[in-house]
Amino acid sequence: MASASASSVVTLNVGGELFQTTAATLSRAGASSPLASLSPTPASAPHFLDRDPRYFAPLLSFLRRGRLSSSSLDPPSAALLAEARHFGVEAALLASLAPASAFSPLALRPSALLPLAGRVPPSAVAVSPSPHPASVVAAHGGVVTRFDAALASRSSVLTPLPAVDSLVAVSPTLALAGASDFPGVHLCRFPDDAPATAREVLSWPGSPSATVLSMAATAATEVSSPWLFFSFESARRNSSAVVAFDLNSLSPVAEIGRKEVYGADVEAAIPASRLSWLGGHNLLLAAGSHSGPAGVVGDICLWDVRASTTVPVWELREKEDCFVDIAASDTLSSLFKVGAASGEVFMADLRMLSGGGIGVEPWVCIGDGQRAAAAAAAGRKEGNGCRIECYLNWVFVTRGGEVEVWTQVELAQEAGGKKLMRRNWVGNGPSVVMAGGGGDESVKEKAKIVSWAFGGSRMALLRDDKQSIEMWDSAPAALSVNL
Repeated sequence: MASASASSVVTLNVGGELFQTTAATLSRAGASSPLASLSPTPASAPHFLDRDPRYFAPLLSFLRRGRLSSSSLDPPSAALLAEARHFGVEAALLASLAPASAFSPLALRPSALLPLAGRVPPSAVAVSPSPHPASVVAAHGGVVTRFDAALASRSSVLTPLPAVDSLVAVSPTLALAGASDFPGVHLCRFPDDAPATAREVLSWPGSPSATVLSMAATAATEVSSPWLFFSFESARRNSSAVVAFDLNSLSPVAEIGRKEVYGADVEAAIPASRLSWLGGHNLLLAAGSHSGPAGVVGDICLWDVRASTTVPVWELREKEDCFVDIAASDTLSSLFKVGAASGEVFMADLRMLSGGGIGVEPWVCIGDGQRAAAAAAAGRKEGNGCRIECYLNWVFVTRGGEVEVWTQVELAQEAGGKKLMRRNWVGNGPSVVMAGGGGDESVKEKAKIVSWAFGGSRMALLRDDKQSIEMWDSAPAALSVNL
């Protein structure tokens, strides 16, 4: 046993300092890493690596434990990241900083405030999805800025757009930017070893001057050839369609649900302003709404693009308490919306939806049903400004400057074993009590949330008139930095 163990030991001389580990540990760096090819050697004949031992020691610890030492809350330095890049473990190192497995909404706490250059407040934010490291991108004016997953370095690119209002992070090196009044989707590339660029533009082949209303992307782990989905509207606003592009070739592969407006009947062809991909169900959610003299009207469609690009598997025309925002959850197999009139949250079980669903009411109010009905009957607009998003097993809703979270809980068998959605608040909740100068207490309201995103163990927020990204993290060793 001892001889077998000794035969697997690899001795390294790194910049004059000796390290001993096993071939199995070094193999965790990946086949492309120079460490993976190092064979066991006796202590008298170590492999020599002309590198800095100060940075090699934490990298070796990372290979052994799967995470950096928690002795410091400081983010990895640029020198350590450069060393990790040399040994081919940078991606794994960054991914370990904010893993999705560590995400817990009730444990979210402010972890960083990332200032952005310029005077234009940020308009959109996105976080790279798993399994990628949770890097962050934000749009401010026509500039898109990316922070790496360590939040330690940034790079920016100027797009031809005067103001980006739609942003998707496909990976740490690729972000998509669009503007509702300017044509095309601009690809922002952030290579590790070169300046960022935004030279490529994707357009709707049927209408090259069309503007983009919404974007979505399939996850890299779901399909061998990832797709990008864009909702386009023509410059004259008389036609729209969702166009799918192949991420590898950047060529259009499908035109989905094309609509044409004839005459003044705008409600007959409402473009999709909200896209969401449900990989577990192979469905694309496309939804849009229109506000007119008669109130808010919306269309919701679920598309199985493998079966048809002209007929959705389910669709619904909404009039009473139409959605102000809508989201889809793969893990909960449900759609969720915030009612424009009531501001309440509603849920629709995907397993209960079927073809020919026009006129069928699928929604169940998981909030205050009586309040929702009264608000809808009175024609109120209590949902204005609310946003909704699904991430992992949770549903999040913004209300002004606060974030509420809905969690699915299962009742005990004695109570029927049913599953219910329960509401909580992220952080301190809607009331932050501050002591005034005269000893009086007052409530300090947080600035309104204008954009948000989730990824890894993080939540990123943009607030009205704030020139920074507010980062929240639930990882046990959440970073605490102020760049």
